[in-house]
Amino acid sequence: MTIRPFQPTETDYHAMATVYSALVPDAPLNATEWRIRDELHNPQLALYRAIGELDGVAAGYAEYYQPTWCADSHHIETLVYVHPAYQGRGLGAALWQHVQQAWQALQPHHVLAKVREDWQAGFAFAVRRGFQEDRRVWLSRLEVASFDPAPFSGAIERVTAQQIEIRSLAALAAADAGFWRKLYAFEQQTVCDVPSAFPVAIPAYEQWIKLYWPDHGAVWEGSFAAMADGQVVGISTLETIDNETDLEVGFTAVRRDYRGRGIALALKLCTIAYAQAMGVTGIRTDNDSTNQPMWQINQRLGFQRGPVWIVLRRREQTEEVT
Repeated sequence: MTIRPFQPTETDYHAMATVYSALVPDAPLNATEWRIRDELHNPQLALYRAIGELDGVAAGYAEYYQPTWCADSHHIETLVYVHPAYQGRGLGAALWQHVQQAWQALQPHHVLAKVREDWQAGFAFAVRRGFQEDRRVWLSRLEVASFDPAPFSGAIERVTAQQIEIRSLAALAAADAGFWRKLYAFEQQTVCDVPSAFPVAIPAYEQWIKLYWPDHGAVWEGSFAAMADGQVVGISTLETIDNETDLEVGFTAVRRDYRGRGIALALKLCTIAYAQAMGVTGIRTDNDSTNQPMWQINQRLGFQRGPVWIVLRRREQTEEVT
């Protein structure tokens, strides 16, 4: 058994993809996706990863990192994944010990982890190490080809009748050089409302703008914003970071003073219409158990609930008592 630092090579990214895809065959991530995720991570924040080898095979990996959107540097996320064919041989325990030792210099107060609901052994592994359930998140998917827009007839028109314009990010950016700053200001107002296991804050503009660059998966033509009085009041974005036929929802939000007007539904209908026109097979999104309004919209549209992830929290002894 060998535990070694991860190297950003095609070999190690492929090893990660192989392990993860064996554990999550219904929603795999390829090597390119992992590489792009690393490129999007704020380089000023911690990210450490180790590869675990058994008999010369890269059979598992572990990591910890400070989330880009986290407002509290005392929160970190961690994971320990071992290929099903190599579980039960102590590699997971060795990876856990290694990564736990590696994060000591950060002195975190909260450590977060996620395990699939159907990973009974993984859940027990985390509980034995002091983790407790915090919330649940599930993947849901819309079969685009079979989507029928007829029941939602007039939904977009009811929004535009309120002097609210809906246009793609591509069109808005082409018409207004200052659009990205307007979008950043909108997200500064709304990102704190995103359900999360940690306090959320938007990163600096230079880091944030990477999320909307096509090279990193943003689909400008298929992402839409609602505009009122020259300001962004709602968005729903699509993205892809691989060559699969599905797209993923990036961020859907509406400014607080414009909620309850049907804007989120109208924006999502625009993204679905784009996906249908482009021959996209499906749209995937995550739903948080604490965000029932968004889940209700997705259910109305026909998104089908998929695998559930359990978000767990471990409070470290270094946390200050107040």
